[in-house]
Amino acid sequence: SSLFLVLLSSSSYVASLPFIRGEWGLNNTQSGVVFSAYLAGYAASSLLAIPFTDRFRPYVIMLAGISLTAVSAVLFPLLAEGLWTASALRFLYGVGHVCVYITGIRLASLRFSQRGRGLAVGVFVSSGYAGTTVSYVLMGILLDRYESWEPAYLATTLPGLVGVAVTLLMAFERKTVTPLSERTTPMAGWLSLAPLRDRRLMLVITAYALHTAELFVARLWLPLLLVAALMMTGFDSEAAASRAATLAGFMFMTGIFSVLLGGWMSDRFGRIRTATLIFAVSGICSFLAGWLVGLPIAWLITLGFFYGIFTAADSAIYSTTVTELAPRNLVGSAQAVQSFIGFVVGTGAPVVAGSILDLADAPSAWILVFSFNGLLAVAGIASLLWLRRVPASSVTSRITA
Repeated sequence: SSLFLVLLSSSSYVASLPFIRGEWGLNNTQSGVVFSAYLAGYAASSLLAIPFTDRFRPYVIMLAGISLTAVSAVLFPLLAEGLWTASALRFLYGVGHVCVYITGIRLASLRFSQRGRGLAVGVFVSSGYAGTTVSYVLMGILLDRYESWEPAYLATTLPGLVGVAVTLLMAFERKTVTPLSERTTPMAGWLSLAPLRDRRLMLVITAYALHTAELFVARLWLPLLLVAALMMTGFDSEAAASRAATLAGFMFMTGIFSVLLGGWMSDRFGRIRTATLIFAVSGICSFLAGWLVGLPIAWLITLGFFYGIFTAADSAIYSTTVTELAPRNLVGSAQAVQSFIGFVVGTGAPVVAGSILDLADAPSAWILVFSFNGLLAVAGIASLLWLRRVPASSVTSRITA
């Protein structure tokens, strides 16, 4: 519930972007920079904060993270006034988010046996998707009611303060420390780069990084693709922006359920086989999306719902696999490396997509942007197929089955 509440503001920037760009004079590349500042904060924090879950109580780290996330979200509509202040606040939002998200995945993974672990992590991840996707819908509704984006944005941040209170109660209730079995070496609590030497782990992390890049390109640019398509049907810019935010919210909301389904399928049919199938379908959606602008809007809306399902469905699979492959006393370091690499790649992809929009001719720009996203999915499939060829240990034999 805490993750859901604090992430209700996570998509408010994207939903407000048609208004913010005009007010601040941002081009597409700069819009991508502000969005990716959040991902950069996530990546930077992952190297510094997450390894400490090998030594300290995870709930303490989660409390610090959710507090920073909530406060930086509240400050955005109050203080942000251009590229740099907005980027700084989004960076802090990402720093806090990683502490909540990765710590929660670890707690869920440790609490359940391997047979149900994928579904358990999927439940936690889906609560995050619920927050980010309801955020789109909520902002779409609020933008219709307020004359400017700032009060609408601020309204979405207030539930996050409730999330801080909930996490505070949880932290006081959980008095137990991290089990000794999880911190048996002197390296525990400090970042270890040992996961970089594990080929299986690095291939999983590579696939995760490409999944993250694909997901965030879709999260930023699909709503704006919908704005462009709606304006071609006769909507003015403000009406198109609010309707696109609501539509995108419902599209991405399907990820709440597809994450659960993906986790369950990976428990039943194998992690790699399931992730490869999901990448294939999301890649097809990416290659098709840009071609649908100018056609009847129903085609793009229909594809958008499939896009929302399959860009999210594999999210829990990679996180679960990392916790299974990593040595127990280095799970925090493995998650840190996963988050850092994943979000460094994820940080660059939306900016590259924005640059493509700025440089390409208008008729082909959207086709090129979403074809770029499709290529990310193709690269993800290649890394998973390579992983299948790596000699399996007792752990990976089940993962690749």
